[in-house]
Amino acid sequence: MKNAIRLFLVSLITLAFAGAAVAQGTGATGSTGTKSAAPTKTEKKAAAAKTMRATGELTAADAKAGMAKVKTKDKELSLTAESEDAKEALGKVKVGDMVKVAYTEKDGKLTLKSLSKAKVSTATKSTSTKSSDKPMESKPTK
Repeated sequence: MKNAIRLFLVSLITLAFAGAAVAQGTGATGSTGTKSAAPTKTEKKAAAAKTMRATGELTAADAKAGMAKVKTKDKELSLTAESEDAKEALGKVKVGDMVKVAYTEKDGKLTLKSLSKAKVSTATKSTSTKSSDKPMESKPTK
């Protein structure tokens, strides 16, 4: 009976260690422990740069060089246009325009993805009403 229990325990321990070794060898690294050539979903997401958006005043633009500077309310962005569409959009705006930009940041470098003129809201425009020089007439009370 003791031999049967020993055989059972040895088999159980062996299977437990073998299961842990197999579980440790699978996943992103593969069964050999080396990293697989195909990137995983999380690696793809990390590699894709997040597109950020900002609205501000265009302080400098050079369509040929593909450079733009946009001053937002809290910072100034120095952007580099790499695509032909972004460079073409730079040629359509002028310094002083309110613009909307979409850009990505990689290794501290801001890359311009798109640029368009921003619509100026009526709240930011000066809304002054003319008042007449005549004082208001009051009606006599009875």
